[in-house]
Amino acid sequence: MNHLAANLRRLRKAAALTQQQLADMAKLPRATLASMERDGANPGLDSVVAVAVALNIGLDELVSPPPEHRFFKVSEDQVKEVRADAGRFVARLLSPIASRGAQVQQVQLRPGCDAHGRAHPMGSQEFFFPYQGTAELVLQDEVVTVESGALVQFPGHLPHVYRNRGRSTDVLAFSVITYG
Repeated sequence: MNHLAANLRRLRKAAALTQQQLADMAKLPRATLASMERDGANPGLDSVVAVAVALNIGLDELVSPPPEHRFFKVSEDQVKEVRADAGRFVARLLSPIASRGAQVQQVQLRPGCDAHGRAHPMGSQEFFFPYQGTAELVLQDEVVTVESGALVQFPGHLPHVYRNRGRSTDVLAFSVITYG
């Protein structure tokens, strides 16, 4: 709720509405709406929902940081790295730890790599995209060859193995996991 007042003022003005007009649309007293536009306001959920409905927006638009504060930049020193298969599998978590709903990793499969992927929660999807080299994915018991430039999407909760059968070339890929 820390961003409610500023977001509400911004969104109301963008809709070219006065406080009274928006209050009427939301079926709230103007004083309630005026109070919501003051920093530190703590309105009831019913009032916030009524304003969101009147503005035809989601609740997140009212309570999330304003657009100019909705980006996350992950610097090199914040990138988390995971190694497996005696260092032949390297995954670098590129997305912010605090991101919700998705995870982006840069994956390196060195020659001979045979690394078991971590099962993700039920409802998740993984998108695996090699941009250099050819990888093999073992999804349960099915082997899928994934050439550079191809993409494989699969349920992230399935057991999976990343392989590089090449003898001299690394496979470089991106893995994006979305959570349901």
